[in-house]
Amino acid sequence: MYASDLKINSKNALLYDLTYEKMLYEKNIDERIPNASTTKILTAIVAYENSNMEEVVEIGEKPPAVGGSKINLRKGDKVKMDSLMKGLLISSGNDAAIAIAEHVGGSVEMFCELMNKKARELGAENTNFVTPHGLDNESHYSTARDLLVFSKYFMQIPYLSEIANTEKIAIKINDYEKELRATNEMLFMYEGVNGIKTGYTSKAGRCLITSIESGDRVLISMVFGCDSKNQRTEETQKLILYGYNNFEEVDVCERIRKKFEIRVKKAVNEKIEMSINGKRKILLKCGEKNNLRYEYQIPTVLTAPILPGSEIGKIIIYNKNEYLTELSLRAPYLIKRKEIFEFFSEIIKKQNVYVEVNV
Repeated sequence: MYASDLKINSKNALLYDLTYEKMLYEKNIDERIPNASTTKILTAIVAYENSNMEEVVEIGEKPPAVGGSKINLRKGDKVKMDSLMKGLLISSGNDAAIAIAEHVGGSVEMFCELMNKKARELGAENTNFVTPHGLDNESHYSTARDLLVFSKYFMQIPYLSEIANTEKIAIKINDYEKELRATNEMLFMYEGVNGIKTGYTSKAGRCLITSIESGDRVLISMVFGCDSKNQRTEETQKLILYGYNNFEEVDVCERIRKKFEIRVKKAVNEKIEMSINGKRKILLKCGEKNNLRYEYQIPTVLTAPILPGSEIGKIIIYNKNEYLTELSLRAPYLIKRKEIFEFFSEIIKKQNVYVEVNV
């Protein structure tokens, strides 16, 4: 799949390289949309941070009465938070979402206040959740960009990311086991897929947020508003193939000038050689590495003393005229003044100063 062949028909979509923190594709990612069960990513985050997974939840006189997917909780059931979380994320149980919200927040309304507070803390400004499950409600919405924020945070929590990577598992409700099977079809299709969440309502359409790892790179793809499950699967596949086939990791140090001779006034050895060692990888579209341009901001004269860790100079790297990154050159140890330690001059004179790229 090449860039010219990429055609995404879902209403909203993005592809993000988590390793390099770079957006590779976007379509209407700031549009407020109904987001169905992808809501449960934030539900799980808030529940995890505000409860103990070993706590036992007892379902009260009014079992969660909600439509859509369920794990079929009943009055009087006793179930650990751990099992509810698995029911929430693996089977996308809406009744599990309600049970979690009532247990953690005291009520659905109070729990949703915690969700919206957490959304703001994470920097999501276009999200408002009024349910923990994401069934259609005019006041319940998010954006692809905000859901990316939640997804990145979610995947940094090993407990949650491990659940999202589970194809099937048995949980206990009371003393009987119930088998759960993932709603995320990508887990069964591709090696390296490790999450994250599916969603569907009549207004949101078919939604899918996928995390996949291949080699040293992790991608997150999102599609929303798909007309069918097949469409969300196919468009996710397109995005993933596009991300891995059209971008490459480039070590910008390969073509860089490696050695510089600089005069250091008042040092024992007034001419020192600086050597750049190390690597700095960035992500570029295939073929763009020939466009790399380097701007060397390295002085020809310095004055001793130079403290360890102090910046000596930097190299700014461009893709043609587009700024990409910069390398900071720092002194690895103290370069001393001649006046104080003259008796060491003959020893120090023979030494070179090696400055490593600050990556």
